[in-house]
Amino acid sequence: MKLSETEFKKLAKSHETADDHAKLAAHFTAHANEHENDAKIHEELAGQYEKTHPQLAGEARHYAAHSREAAEAMKNLAKIHQELGAKHPQHVHA
Repeated sequence: MKLSETEFKKLAKSHETADDHAKLAAHFTAHANEHENDAKIHEELAGQYEKTHPQLAGEARHYAAHSREAAEAMKNLAKIHQELGAKHPQHVHA
């Protein structure tokens, strides 16, 4: 689940609760999925362009590589927020 820009900025600055970290982790996971999908699409395009437009193929692969790198960074951010959220004390309601 991606957050709105306003909610993301607010949580990114404060992230005081386990729930805040969970929301940020979900946000980064959603972004990672988008980047992975982008990489897949551009790799497919590169394959189609290979014989007729090698320059396009090269740039599509270049973009795909950056998308995979961005996905990895987003996954790492999600993991860190999951770990930070786990460190927050759990509130038990009686």
